[in-house]
Amino acid sequence: MNVLEFKKKNKETLKSDKTAHTAAPAGASAIGIDLGTTNSVVSIFVAGEKQPTTLVYEGSNLIPSIVYYDKEKEEVVIGSKAKKFLKELPSEVIKSTKRSMGKKSSVFSSNEKNFSAEETATFVLKYIVSHPVLLAEKEKFGGVWAVVTVPAHFDDAARTATILAAENAGIFVLRIINEPTAAALAYSMLEENEKTSQEYLAVFDFGGGTFDVSIVEKSELTFNVLSSEGDINLGGDDVDEVIADFLIKQVQPPFVARRASKNSELYRKISMLAQEAKKTLQIEASVHIQDHNLDGKNSSLDVELERSDFEEMVFSILQKTLFLTESSIQSAKKSPKNISRILLVGGSTRLNLVRNMLTDYFPCLVDARLEPDLAVSWGASLQAAMILGIQVDTILVDVCSHSLGIGVVESGESAQENLRLTAKKYGLSYPISEAELENKLGDKIDEFNLEIQRMLRVAPILYRNSALPAKKSEFFNTVYHNQGAVHVVIVQGEGDIVGDNRLIGSFLFRLEQPCPKGSRCEIQLTYDVNGMVQVFARQLGTNNECRAHFDSRTGQVQGWSKVNSDSLELSDETKHDDTLIEPESNKVLSMRFRVVDNSFSVEKEQSHHLQDNNFGNVVNAITMRAKRTLLKLDKNSEEYMQILTLAKHYSQLLESAQKGEDNDSQVEDLEEQLLSCLEGK
Repeated sequence: MNVLEFKKKNKETLKSDKTAHTAAPAGASAIGIDLGTTNSVVSIFVAGEKQPTTLVYEGSNLIPSIVYYDKEKEEVVIGSKAKKFLKELPSEVIKSTKRSMGKKSSVFSSNEKNFSAEETATFVLKYIVSHPVLLAEKEKFGGVWAVVTVPAHFDDAARTATILAAENAGIFVLRIINEPTAAALAYSMLEENEKTSQEYLAVFDFGGGTFDVSIVEKSELTFNVLSSEGDINLGGDDVDEVIADFLIKQVQPPFVARRASKNSELYRKISMLAQEAKKTLQIEASVHIQDHNLDGKNSSLDVELERSDFEEMVFSILQKTLFLTESSIQSAKKSPKNISRILLVGGSTRLNLVRNMLTDYFPCLVDARLEPDLAVSWGASLQAAMILGIQVDTILVDVCSHSLGIGVVESGESAQENLRLTAKKYGLSYPISEAELENKLGDKIDEFNLEIQRMLRVAPILYRNSALPAKKSEFFNTVYHNQGAVHVVIVQGEGDIVGDNRLIGSFLFRLEQPCPKGSRCEIQLTYDVNGMVQVFARQLGTNNECRAHFDSRTGQVQGWSKVNSDSLELSDETKHDDTLIEPESNKVLSMRFRVVDNSFSVEKEQSHHLQDNNFGNVVNAITMRAKRTLLKLDKNSEEYMQILTLAKHYSQLLESAQKGEDNDSQVEDLEEQLLSCLEGK
C-alpha cells in the first residue's frame, strides 16, 4: 500500500495536546475521580486502610453531574442544588452531557446560556475541588493531583476533552484510566479476593449513559486487561427513554404529545416520571403513573405499567450489553466457562432484570458486593496510589479500545481514477483548476471533499486491545516520482474506509529530494498509558523525521489540495516551523507531478559510471544513497562489493513487492543491513 500525497493549505499549527503534567509532590494524596454521566464520585486511598474513603458532598457520596444556570443571579448552580430544579424546570437543567465529550458541535442550554460538554464537566470538577479536604490539599501542595476515569470506549478526542476539563478546574491528571479497569482494581481490595491467586474477571459496567465490559486476568496482584468492548451511547438513560416514549403515547389530549419534542418541558417531565417508575418496578410488580398537569395546560397522564411490560420494552437494550460481553470474551480468546466472576459496576446494574440475565447466561458468580456507584472511584484512587508509590505491590496493564491506522491508496493510478470518477459525479471536467472547483461547487465543496475522503482505505497499524502503552511501526511507499510530501491522516476505529472512522488529525511530512516513486516512509503510532495518540514519521535512508501531537477535537481532516507541481520546493504557504497543520476545507486537484529538469542532475551526470551498478527498475532514497556512496568508494574494496550486493538484492525485493509478493519482512531485514553498511556500522 502507498501513502496518498497531498498538502494542507492552512499554515496555522495545532496546539499540542495537554498530556504533560507537573509531577505530583511528595505527600500528595491518592485521589480518584469518577466523572460520571449521572453522578460523580471522589475517593481517597490511604496506605494501611482497608478501603478508600469516599468524600461526602451535601450529605451524599454521589454528586449529581448536573448544571443549571441561574439567570437572575448570573451564576452556575451544580450538583444537588441544580438537581432541585429538575421538577420545576426540567428543560433548563443540563445533564447527561458525558456522551458528547470531545464533540465541539454539541451545545447545551440553560436559561439561554450555552455550554459545551467540556464546560459542564469543568463546572462539576470545580465543585468537586471545593470540598474542604481537597481545598486543604490544594493549599498545601499548590494543586490537586488525581486519576480520572473515562469509559473504555472514549476516543482520543473525548479523553483530551476530559483532561482539559480537569485542568481548567485546577486538577492535575496523573492518568486517565478506563472505568471497568478501575472497578476491577476496586474489587481486588476485598479481603477474600486477595487469597485468589489467578482468575479471569468480566467487569460489567452499565452506567447512566455508557456501557463497557472488560475481561481482566488477575494473577496475584497483577491485573492484565485482555480485551474491552463498549458503547458510549448505551446506558440507563436509554432505559428511561424507552419508558418515556411509551408514556408520552398515553398523554391526553393526544395532539399535545405529537407536538412535543424531546427538548420540550412536557417530554422532560415525562422522563422524570419514567425514572421514578423504573425505580418502583424494582420492588413492585406494577406502578401507577399519574399527573394531571404535565405542561401547565391540563395535559394529563394516567396509566398502569406492569413489570412484565417494562421488561419487554428494555429487552433489546439489555441484549446489546450481553452481545458486547460475549464479544469481549471472544476477543480475549476465552469462553464463558473461563470466567470466574462477573463484577457489577454502575447504577444501572441495580436493575433486577440485568442481574437475572447475567445469572441465567453465565455459569459463574455475579458479584455485586461493592456499591456499584463507588467501585470506579475506589479503583481510580488505588491507581493513583500506585502512581504515587503509596501502593507499590499492585501492577496494572490496560489495553487500547480502538484500532489506529492511516489513510492509504493502493496506487497512484487508482487515486487518479477515483478523483476522475468523483469529479464526473459532480459534473466537473478532470483535471480541474482550484478556482474552477470553488466556482462550480460552491457550498457543495465539503460534500465533494467527503466523497474523496471516503476513497482512502485504512491501513491498521495498532490494533484494539493492544496492551498500553503500545507502539508499532509500518512502512509505506510513495506513489509518484519526485513526490514532494506525504500527508499522514490518522484515524481511530475499526472501519475499512477513512470516512467510517474517527479522524484524529493529520500533518504534512515533507520529503527530502530526490525522492523517486517507491521511496519508503516509516509511520509509527503510539498509544500512551492514557490511551491517547502520538505519531512519528521518518523517511528511510535520510535523517528526515518528525513527530506530531494532536488536539484531536479539532484535528478532523475535511479535504485536501495538491502538492505544488511547478517545482520540487513546496510553496511558501507550507513553509513553517511546525509540521502540524490545522485542517480546513481544502480542494482536491490533479495529482500529476513533473520532474524539474535538474532534479536528478547529479545522478544524470554520473550515470555512465553506474551502468555496471544497475539496481533494477525500482529506486528510492536508499538505493540512490547507495549509488552516491559507491561513487566515492574503490571498486575493488570489500566495502564496495558488500554495498553493491546488498543494494542489488534490496532493489530486486522491492520490485517483487510491487508485483504483489508478500515479502515485507525480507525487505525490512535487508533494509537494516544496507543502512548499517551505508552508515559505517
